[in-house]
Amino acid sequence: MLEALDIPDIPKRVAPISIDRYHRMIDLGVFDGWNVELLNGVLVEKMSRSELHVFLVDLLFELLREHCVNSGLWVRKEDPITIGNSEPEPDVSVVEGTRAEFRRVKPVTARFVVEVAISSLGIDRAKSSDYARADVPEYWIIRPEEALIEVFRRPSNGDYAEVTEISADETLQSSVLPGFSFNLAAALRE
Repeated sequence: MLEALDIPDIPKRVAPISIDRYHRMIDLGVFDGWNVELLNGVLVEKMSRSELHVFLVDLLFELLREHCVNSGLWVRKEDPITIGNSEPEPDVSVVEGTRAEFRRVKPVTARFVVEVAISSLGIDRAKSSDYARADVPEYWIIRPEEALIEVFRRPSNGDYAEVTEISADETLQSSVLPGFSFNLAAALRE
């Protein structure tokens, strides 16, 4: 079936799914047992998570929760953000507000987003345009197997004006969460 996507005319005719239809499908249980997210109107199956991925996501979640205590920010793990015709589920996001504010609605932006890319680098890079459109001021893609962090800053017109790579040995300072820093090499030695 997926070979059909290799036929030149088929990708042009893929039927997009709206956010409203996607939410109705979720409510009807259509995706029970199927781990997907909506990216640019297309359902994309999420990758399985390696132990290294789980470790880094848990570590970042804990560090960010500690850092954001009493700050008016809420740290979320693998929870959706509604952005136009996409609903990515970043590994970790920091949003303005409290848990109670998101009881019935999903955030439409974040202050800070992190993806850990072990087998999902292409998809995580593609998500940068969604995050830029939502004016997420800082987005990190952590690439532990290459000992790098890609840092996206200054969203503008659906893209990031500043993209840099930080080596694992460098301590990365967040530009939007004052005082928050992360050293990938130290995390991997933990």
